[in-house]
Amino acid sequence: MIEKTVSNMVMRFIIDATEDVMGKNGLKALLNYGGLMYLLENKPDYSFDKHYTDEQYGALTSSLYQVVGTQGGKALFRMVGKASGASVIEKGIFDSLKDLPGNEKLFKMLEIFAMATGRGKAEKVGDVLSYDNPQCTACRGIKDKGPVCTPINGIFDEFIKWAKVGGVRTFETKCKAKGDDTCRYEILPLE
Repeated sequence: MIEKTVSNMVMRFIIDATEDVMGKNGLKALLNYGGLMYLLENKPDYSFDKHYTDEQYGALTSSLYQVVGTQGGKALFRMVGKASGASVIEKGIFDSLKDLPGNEKLFKMLEIFAMATGRGKAEKVGDVLSYDNPQCTACRGIKDKGPVCTPINGIFDEFIKWAKVGGVRTFETKCKAKGDDTCRYEILPLE
């Protein structure tokens, strides 16, 4: 039996954000391509319960790149990530963190993200906050010269905005699609 490590909430936020950005027909196309049409009629709830496999998560996230190509997919998927991040915040997932200082709030958000997705870990090295995910499936089956896991950038950029941490942005510094052993995101100063 394949282990279910991905929370309902993660799958639902991606589904909702994809529909927000691409419309119902765009969502249908991606779900159909990924063999996940059953998710349209039976959408996951917003719980931390883990009812999905890495394979299902990977089919959901990588199908966008496979349908529209990596270049178009990067921009589109960053928008999906931003919509997903905004939705997470709107649902009040991080309300208990609102009184923390900005960087501490942001780090806790990254830790909660790692817990909800069931993969990767948040780290703080000096002033750099990062999320390292060697189990990334967003770029499953994709080869590219640059990083492609832009939905995570979009999600984290929304977290940065909500945490009111200025002058920084999320950068994917390593990506399995370009041959790295992990997908790594760092919150770095804007230059």
